[in-house]
Amino acid sequence: MHQKSAAQTETAMTQIQSLTAAVLLELRAARREGDLHHILTTYAKACGFGWYQLAPGPHNPMLDPTSLLNFGNFDPTWRRQYATEPSCRTDPARNQAIQRAGSVQWQRAFASARNPEQRDFVRASREQGFRDGITTPVHGPQGCVAIMMFAAPRLLRLDPDDEEALSHIAMAFYQRVRRLTAAALFQPAEPAHLTSREIECLHWVLEGKTNWEIGVVTGVTARTVQFHLGNASRKLGVVNRVQAAVRALLRGDLSVHQLSHPRPEIKLEDPYARRLPKPATHSRQSKTSQASSSQSTISSFRA
Repeated sequence: MHQKSAAQTETAMTQIQSLTAAVLLELRAARREGDLHHILTTYAKACGFGWYQLAPGPHNPMLDPTSLLNFGNFDPTWRRQYATEPSCRTDPARNQAIQRAGSVQWQRAFASARNPEQRDFVRASREQGFRDGITTPVHGPQGCVAIMMFAAPRLLRLDPDDEEALSHIAMAFYQRVRRLTAAALFQPAEPAHLTSREIECLHWVLEGKTNWEIGVVTGVTARTVQFHLGNASRKLGVVNRVQAAVRALLRGDLSVHQLSHPRPEIKLEDPYARRLPKPATHSRQSKTSQASSSQSTISSFRA
């Protein structure tokens, strides 16, 4: 019975090394969190493990390190003890892993448990069905940022090549989780709805009108136009009126055909133009009187 179990374990360990390269490629191509969970669950079972779990390390730089606990199939009550640093210290394998570069096998770490809290942890892990396992640290510039745990319902025999393969999986999985988590923070929101007045103002922006000119056309003040354009820019996620008009055009809120419609002519008067005096105008009667007075002056001079 023992020889059969050892043979099965040896076959499983061979699978760890043979499957790692393909799994690394699958992790790189994963685009959703569900894909990551499916890949690791399949990999863990194929390698002789029944469970896997990602947990934060003491130097994790993420805003919410406990979000890493969402990646794994440990029992929810069991994974909660990795949410805070004091409760994590009851795991002897985790305590050793964060202080070294290589992996730690549970069988050896559990045998070194000394204080009552760690012994209670070992006993509780047996009740969970964890007979053996391995904890692999993921280190960053400041120290351990995460740990990857693989648990098995039986004793394992891992050679250094198996531990190195699991380390590659842990690093690739953690990096992929971080990238997908960061991408989720910048997912585009639902398209913002523009009001009819905002669309009208953006239409005239595409026509090259200023806020004052748009106000003349629409019958509102320039400040009101600026208010509508500011709301449109905020909804569209841009910083100025021109970008807002272009974004609205690309979204389909504005149509290029609308730009060919005739628009009212606006006669503008330059307030800074120099006002020249108008030339004097004389009526025909004044010209006649001037001519007669000149003629009388000449006649009197001749006399």
